[in-house]
Amino acid sequence: MQRRHFVQTLSAAGALGSISLLSACATAPGASAPHVVVVGGGYGGATAAKYVRLFSEGKVRVTLIEPNANFISCPMSNLVIGGQRDMAFLTHSYANLQQRHGVQVVRDRVNTIDPARRMVRLAGGSEIAYDRLIVSPGIDFMWQALPGMASAEAKARVLHAWKAGEQTLALRRQLEAMPDGGVYALAIPAVPYRCPPGPYERACMVANYFQKSKPRSKVIIFDANPEIQSKRGLFTRVFRKTSPTTSSTGHGHTLLDVDADHQHPALRGARELPRRRGQRLAAHARRRLGRQHRLGDRAPALVRSQLPELRIGRRAQCARAR
Repeated sequence: MQRRHFVQTLSAAGALGSISLLSACATAPGASAPHVVVVGGGYGGATAAKYVRLFSEGKVRVTLIEPNANFISCPMSNLVIGGQRDMAFLTHSYANLQQRHGVQVVRDRVNTIDPARRMVRLAGGSEIAYDRLIVSPGIDFMWQALPGMASAEAKARVLHAWKAGEQTLALRRQLEAMPDGGVYALAIPAVPYRCPPGPYERACMVANYFQKSKPRSKVIIFDANPEIQSKRGLFTRVFRKTSPTTSSTGHGHTLLDVDADHQHPALRGARELPRRRGQRLAAHARRRLGRQHRLGDRAPALVRSQLPELRIGRRAQCARAR
């Protein structure tokens, strides 16, 4: 869509709906400009909010609804886990959206969407009306794919670090505390899953750290796919460079469940992990786009994503193939 058509479409929406809809919005009474509400301040939502303002030359009001004070990037977070960057590198304020682009940022969470009234209800109880709605809430883990990870206690014990933030730094600290000679293992599901190169990027960063600081440690990848699904040539070259002392791969291994209480993974087609101190296994959970209680009856389809983190006890080993 060209910028001119974009502005014309939103202007028409504002002319038709601003009197009935925007007058009902408690956050901006009497506003006459077309109003776009963006749910979620990640890469998609923040970018959309910025460019709606830019493409409309400031003629469209934009409200971004995001519960977090800052955006912490999951892409590039493997650099923190590998010890090459700190959390400040991943953390970005929403101040530029507000000050440079005129986006109104509301720190809250959307509980429900009423398409008939063109209204979103926030967790704090207020409502915001819209002419156009952009839904970009990000993803969430589907822990039901791993029944052993259903409890809050299991989640507290298992660090996935695939939602950048506190767990990113926590995983880095766990790797630093792991004794030389320990094992770090990743379990990757069959495609499709979110960010196909992500698990292999992490494996490379951890292998690089081990090679420099814990040369007797090892990275093992259990991949449910028959081969590397993204950047195969690049990752193959890296593993040749770091193998055999710090990394190895195995294909056709599917994670079935995780016993978080006994820190024990169950995999189909798996060989045993070496029995070493400080073993760590990264189990894999599916995630979904949005949540039913946030998006009403129009929650998008389910997708897979990446790797909760799990510690294995000293005597733990992989379950044999079922």
